[in-house]
Amino acid sequence: MTEGSGFTYGESGVDVQAGNEAVRLLRERIRTVKHPLVLEGIGGFGGLMRMPPLKDAVLVAGADGAGTKSMIAREMGVYDTVGIDAVAMNVNDVSACGAVPFFVLDYLVVGKLVPERVADIVAGVDEGCRRAECVLLGGETGEHPGHFRHDDDFDIAAFAVGIASRDELWSPTKVTAGDAIVGLSSTGVHSNGFSLVRHVLSTRGIDLHEAFPGSERPIGEVLLTPTAIYSPVLHDLGHACRVHAAAHITGGGFPDNVGRALPDGLAAALDLESWSLPTVFAWLREAGVDDDGLLATFNCGIGMVVLLPADEVARALEICAKRAVEARVVGEVVTRAEGEQAVRYRGRLTT
Repeated sequence: MTEGSGFTYGESGVDVQAGNEAVRLLRERIRTVKHPLVLEGIGGFGGLMRMPPLKDAVLVAGADGAGTKSMIAREMGVYDTVGIDAVAMNVNDVSACGAVPFFVLDYLVVGKLVPERVADIVAGVDEGCRRAECVLLGGETGEHPGHFRHDDDFDIAAFAVGIASRDELWSPTKVTAGDAIVGLSSTGVHSNGFSLVRHVLSTRGIDLHEAFPGSERPIGEVLLTPTAIYSPVLHDLGHACRVHAAAHITGGGFPDNVGRALPDGLAAALDLESWSLPTVFAWLREAGVDDDGLLATFNCGIGMVVLLPADEVARALEICAKRAVEARVVGEVVTRAEGEQAVRYRGRLTT
């Protein structure tokens, strides 16, 4: 074939040079890879990391993303927070099993690769790893022309691997009647339920750039508040207290997630008046999401619950306070008759 007559990757919409520039920027901005156990990180075909010496070690893995929260980020032009969300959704799941997050890999796909934007997104992943006290060991960025409706659309997913000694793992099988349920406060909507949030915005004709009620911050900025990362405090709780189980409150809200931390025959009795409904959820309620919808979709202000013996509560609250994590008793484990719901409520959500 003569020179210049063949098809090229660039012609198809993929900019290899932009990809190389994005990698260069990432090498300058990624910090967590500078870890004593990391042998090789960003830039190779695979990340290499030594295993810590643990007896009867168990690996715990998870995969998740930031969901349609990325669409809010694109509309607001804010790209440095959704990477934190993608990490949080994974490390919180891994930590809820009693494991310590060890490393994270990310996968970012974009309609058109803009190096600075990619660097902002992945720097957010690195920041999430820093908050989780783990390592961004590697990842992949793909440019997919024609995949999305808009060139600046993107999606991000992450994959986390944690590690624990087998006897340190938490499980519903350890939960007993009388256990206390300690709730750890959330930072906002976190990274689930955004399809419902976007439906509310669209149906009510709400502009993301409008000021959030009672605030000078835009609604979109409030919604983009990054997901809380609970890994460090859960690690501390696991070493200081006899934690039986934990539940990360994500999609499915309290019924689905708290229910996963309970064995057959036991239920969670949650006191809805033991905490105040944050303003962002009160705003969603006023926009038309009823309390059942809030509880079945969102964290409503409690992003993680920990189930442990009642005599461990004081110690657990002390540990949370040292990590500057707001925590309180939000319920207890009770017996459940056949056919009864695994999660029941007392009182109502109050602001």
